[in-house]
Amino acid sequence: MPRLQEDLRPAERRLSEVAAHRGWLYDRLVAGMTSGWYREVFTRLPLGTRLLDVGVGTGAALVRCADLIRERELSVVGIDVDADYLARCEGAVRRAGLAGVSPRLESVYEHRDGPYDAAYFSASLMLLPDPAAAVRRVAGLLRPGGALYATQTFQLRRSRLIEWGKPLVRYVTTIDFGRVTYEADFRACLADAGVKLAELHTMTATRHFAHRLAVARPVRAATEAEPIDERVADKA
Repeated sequence: MPRLQEDLRPAERRLSEVAAHRGWLYDRLVAGMTSGWYREVFTRLPLGTRLLDVGVGTGAALVRCADLIRERELSVVGIDVDADYLARCEGAVRRAGLAGVSPRLESVYEHRDGPYDAAYFSASLMLLPDPAAAVRRVAGLLRPGGALYATQTFQLRRSRLIEWGKPLVRYVTTIDFGRVTYEADFRACLADAGVKLAELHTMTATRHFAHRLAVARPVRAATEAEPIDERVADKA
Protein backbone atom coordinates (compact mmCIF):
# COMPACT_ATOMS: atom_id res chain seq x y z
CA MET A 1 0.00 0.00 0.00
CA PRO A 2 2.77 2.55 0.82
CA ARG A 3 4.35 1.81 -2.58
CA LEU A 4 1.01 2.38 -4.34
CA GLN A 5 0.55 5.69 -2.53
CA GLU A 6 4.00 6.81 -3.68
CA ASP A 7 3.16 5.88 -7.27
CA LEU A 8 -0.03 7.96 -7.11
CA ARG A 9 1.62 11.10 -5.79
CA PRO A 10 2.98 12.36 -9.16
CA ALA A 11 -0.47 11.90 -10.73
CA GLU A 12 -2.12 13.75 -7.85
CA ARG A 13 0.38 16.59 -8.15
CA ARG A 14 -0.24 16.75 -11.89
CA LEU A 15 -4.02 16.96 -11.37
CA SER A 16 -3.51 19.70 -8.80
CA GLU A 17 -1.30 21.63 -11.22
CA VAL A 18 -3.87 21.30 -14.01
CA ALA A 19 -6.65 22.51 -11.71
CA ALA A 20 -4.57 25.50 -10.61
CA HIS A 21 -3.73 26.34 -14.22
CA ARG A 22 -7.40 26.18 -15.26
CA GLY A 23 -8.36 28.49 -12.41
CA TRP A 24 -5.54 30.90 -13.20
CA LEU A 25 -6.63 31.10 -16.86
CA TYR A 26 -10.24 31.67 -15.87
CA ASP A 27 -9.32 34.52 -13.57
CA ARG A 28 -7.14 36.17 -16.22
CA LEU A 29 -9.44 35.73 -19.22
CA VAL A 30 -12.90 36.02 -17.66
CA ALA A 31 -12.93 37.68 -14.25
CA GLY A 32 -11.39 40.95 -15.42
CA MET A 33 -14.37 41.58 -17.65
CA THR A 34 -17.14 40.05 -15.56
CA SER A 35 -16.21 41.85 -12.33
CA GLY A 36 -17.58 45.01 -13.95
CA TRP A 37 -20.76 43.10 -14.80
CA TYR A 38 -21.13 42.02 -11.18
CA ARG A 39 -20.83 45.65 -10.09
CA GLU A 40 -23.54 46.64 -12.56
CA VAL A 41 -25.88 44.12 -10.96
CA PHE A 42 -24.87 44.61 -7.32
CA THR A 43 -25.43 48.36 -7.46
CA ARG A 44 -29.07 47.66 -8.37
CA LEU A 45 -29.76 45.30 -5.47
CA PRO A 46 -31.59 46.61 -2.39
CA LEU A 47 -29.99 46.39 1.03
CA GLY A 48 -30.07 42.88 2.45
CA THR A 49 -30.83 41.08 -0.81
CA ARG A 50 -30.48 37.31 -0.84
CA LEU A 51 -28.97 36.42 -4.22
CA LEU A 52 -28.48 33.17 -6.11
CA ASP A 53 -25.37 33.37 -8.32
CA VAL A 54 -25.67 30.69 -11.01
CA GLY A 55 -22.25 29.77 -12.40
CA VAL A 56 -20.08 31.52 -9.82
CA GLY A 57 -16.92 30.00 -11.30
CA THR A 58 -13.72 30.74 -9.38
CA GLY A 59 -15.42 33.56 -7.50
CA ALA A 60 -12.77 36.05 -8.58
CA ALA A 61 -15.25 38.50 -10.13
CA LEU A 62 -17.56 38.26 -7.13
CA VAL A 63 -14.75 38.81 -4.61
CA ARG A 64 -13.61 41.93 -6.48
CA CYS A 65 -17.00 43.37 -5.49
CA ALA A 66 -16.50 42.62 -1.78
CA ASP A 67 -17.01 46.30 -0.95
CA LEU A 68 -20.51 46.25 -2.45
CA ILE A 69 -21.37 42.93 -0.82
CA ARG A 70 -20.53 44.40 2.59
CA GLU A 71 -22.01 47.83 1.91
CA ARG A 72 -25.34 46.38 0.78
CA GLU A 73 -25.29 43.49 3.27
CA LEU A 74 -25.83 40.96 0.51
CA SER A 75 -26.25 37.26 1.18
CA VAL A 76 -25.00 35.23 -1.81
CA VAL A 77 -25.32 31.54 -2.60
CA GLY A 78 -22.96 30.78 -5.50
CA ILE A 79 -23.37 27.48 -7.33
CA ASP A 80 -21.21 25.80 -9.96
CA VAL A 81 -20.71 22.28 -11.32
CA ASP A 82 -16.94 22.63 -11.83
CA ALA A 83 -15.19 21.26 -8.74
CA ASP A 84 -11.83 22.87 -9.58
CA TYR A 85 -13.38 26.31 -10.00
CA LEU A 86 -15.47 25.96 -6.87
CA ALA A 87 -12.48 24.95 -4.73
CA ARG A 88 -10.72 28.10 -5.91
CA CYS A 89 -13.89 30.09 -5.18
CA GLU A 90 -14.05 28.78 -1.62
CA GLY A 91 -10.47 29.90 -1.02
CA ALA A 92 -11.06 33.34 -2.52
CA VAL A 93 -14.21 33.89 -0.44
CA ARG A 94 -12.45 32.75 2.73
CA ARG A 95 -9.46 35.04 2.16
CA ALA A 96 -11.81 37.98 1.50
CA GLY A 97 -13.63 37.31 4.75
CA LEU A 98 -17.03 37.25 3.06
CA ALA A 99 -19.08 35.34 5.63
CA GLY A 100 -22.29 36.08 3.72
CA VAL A 101 -21.12 34.22 0.58
CA SER A 102 -21.73 30.47 0.39
CA PRO A 103 -20.16 28.57 -2.57
CA ARG A 104 -21.76 25.22 -3.37
CA LEU A 105 -20.90 22.45 -5.80
CA GLU A 106 -24.33 22.04 -7.32
CA SER A 107 -26.27 22.10 -10.57
CA VAL A 108 -28.89 24.77 -11.12
CA TYR A 109 -31.30 22.04 -12.19
CA GLU A 110 -30.99 20.35 -8.78
CA HIS A 111 -30.78 23.42 -6.56
CA ARG A 112 -33.62 23.53 -4.04
CA ASP A 113 -32.69 26.34 -1.67
CA GLY A 114 -34.49 29.64 -1.42
CA PRO A 115 -36.46 31.72 -1.47
CA TYR A 116 -34.27 34.39 -3.08
CA ASP A 117 -34.85 38.05 -3.76
CA ALA A 118 -32.84 37.87 -6.98
CA ALA A 119 -30.82 35.53 -9.15
CA TYR A 120 -27.89 36.29 -11.44
CA PHE A 121 -26.44 34.53 -14.48
CA SER A 122 -23.07 36.09 -15.29
CA ALA A 123 -22.54 34.97 -18.91
CA SER A 124 -23.54 31.50 -17.71
CA LEU A 125 -27.13 31.20 -18.92
CA MET A 126 -26.52 30.38 -22.56
CA LEU A 127 -23.74 27.94 -21.63
CA LEU A 128 -26.25 25.64 -19.98
CA PRO A 129 -27.62 22.57 -21.80
CA ASP A 130 -31.21 23.81 -21.35
CA PRO A 131 -31.21 27.56 -20.59
CA ALA A 132 -35.01 27.90 -20.53
CA ALA A 133 -35.34 25.08 -17.98
CA ALA A 134 -32.68 26.77 -15.83
CA VAL A 135 -34.58 30.06 -15.89
CA ARG A 136 -37.84 28.31 -15.02
CA ARG A 137 -36.13 26.53 -12.15
CA VAL A 138 -34.62 29.71 -10.74
CA ALA A 139 -37.77 31.78 -11.26
CA GLY A 140 -39.59 29.28 -9.07
CA LEU A 141 -37.14 29.97 -6.24
CA LEU A 142 -37.77 33.72 -6.19
CA ARG A 143 -39.88 35.57 -3.67
CA PRO A 144 -42.83 37.56 -5.06
CA GLY A 145 -41.40 40.62 -6.78
CA GLY A 146 -38.03 38.93 -7.28
CA ALA A 147 -35.88 39.61 -10.34
CA LEU A 148 -33.63 37.64 -12.65
CA TYR A 149 -30.44 39.30 -13.90
CA ALA A 150 -28.31 38.05 -16.77
CA THR A 151 -25.23 39.58 -18.35
CA GLN A 152 -24.44 38.28 -21.79
CA THR A 153 -22.34 38.95 -24.87
CA PHE A 154 -24.55 39.29 -27.94
CA GLN A 155 -23.26 38.90 -31.46
CA LEU A 156 -24.80 41.73 -33.48
CA ARG A 157 -24.28 40.29 -36.94
CA ARG A 158 -24.63 36.67 -37.95
CA SER A 159 -21.23 35.08 -38.50
CA ARG A 160 -20.81 31.47 -39.54
CA LEU A 161 -17.09 31.67 -38.81
CA ILE A 162 -17.60 32.75 -35.18
CA GLU A 163 -20.44 30.24 -34.77
CA TRP A 164 -17.99 27.53 -35.82
CA GLY A 165 -14.94 28.82 -33.99
CA LYS A 166 -16.24 29.93 -30.59
CA PRO A 167 -17.03 26.45 -29.23
CA LEU A 168 -13.50 25.34 -30.17
CA VAL A 169 -11.84 27.95 -27.93
CA ARG A 170 -12.33 25.66 -24.93
CA TYR A 171 -9.79 23.21 -26.39
CA VAL A 172 -7.12 25.92 -26.23
CA THR A 173 -8.07 27.74 -23.02
CA THR A 174 -9.93 24.94 -21.12
CA ILE A 175 -12.72 27.53 -20.61
CA ASP A 176 -16.15 26.89 -22.09
CA PHE A 177 -17.26 30.14 -23.74
CA GLY A 178 -20.29 28.39 -25.17
CA ARG A 179 -21.94 29.12 -28.47
CA VAL A 180 -22.60 32.43 -30.17
CA THR A 181 -25.64 34.18 -28.69
CA TYR A 182 -27.97 36.35 -30.75
CA GLU A 183 -30.56 38.58 -29.13
CA ALA A 184 -33.47 36.74 -30.76
CA ASP A 185 -32.32 33.44 -29.25
CA PHE A 186 -31.95 35.02 -25.82
CA ARG A 187 -35.42 36.55 -25.95
CA ALA A 188 -36.88 33.22 -27.08
CA CYS A 189 -35.21 31.51 -24.10
CA LEU A 190 -36.85 33.89 -21.64
CA ALA A 191 -40.22 33.57 -23.34
CA ASP A 192 -40.01 29.75 -23.25
CA ALA A 193 -39.19 29.96 -19.55
CA GLY A 194 -42.27 32.06 -18.81
CA VAL A 195 -40.47 35.18 -17.66
CA LYS A 196 -40.88 38.71 -18.97
CA LEU A 197 -37.93 40.80 -20.14
CA ALA A 198 -38.28 44.12 -18.30
CA GLU A 199 -35.02 45.80 -19.28
CA LEU A 200 -32.17 45.27 -21.74
CA HIS A 201 -29.27 47.58 -20.93
CA THR A 202 -26.25 47.86 -23.23
CA MET A 203 -23.15 48.28 -21.07
CA THR A 204 -20.57 48.35 -23.87
CA ALA A 205 -20.71 47.68 -27.60
CA THR A 206 -18.65 47.50 -30.78
CA ARG A 207 -19.70 47.07 -34.39
CA HIS A 208 -19.79 43.30 -33.95
CA PHE A 209 -20.92 42.52 -30.41
CA ALA A 210 -22.49 44.07 -27.32
CA HIS A 211 -22.29 43.31 -23.61
CA ARG A 212 -25.79 43.66 -22.19
CA LEU A 213 -27.55 43.35 -18.87
CA ALA A 214 -31.02 41.82 -18.99
CA VAL A 215 -33.52 42.12 -16.16
CA ALA A 216 -36.48 39.76 -16.22
CA ARG A 217 -39.33 38.91 -13.90
CA PRO A 218 -41.68 35.94 -13.64
CA VAL A 219 -44.86 36.60 -15.59
CA ARG A 220 -47.70 37.80 -13.36
CA ALA A 221 -51.20 36.53 -13.97
CA ALA A 222 -53.67 38.85 -15.67
CA THR A 223 -51.16 41.64 -16.20
CA GLU A 224 -51.16 44.26 -18.89
CA ALA A 225 -48.30 44.36 -21.36
CA GLU A 226 -45.44 46.50 -20.14
CA PRO A 227 -42.80 48.09 -22.37
CA ILE A 228 -39.21 46.87 -22.33
CA ASP A 229 -36.74 49.49 -21.15
CA GLU A 230 -33.84 49.42 -23.60
CA ARG A 231 -30.96 51.66 -22.58
CA VAL A 232 -27.41 52.21 -23.71
CA ALA A 233 -24.60 53.07 -21.31
CA ASP A 234 -23.14 56.57 -21.52
CA LYS A 235 -19.82 55.11 -22.57
CA ALA A 236 -19.97 52.39 -25.20
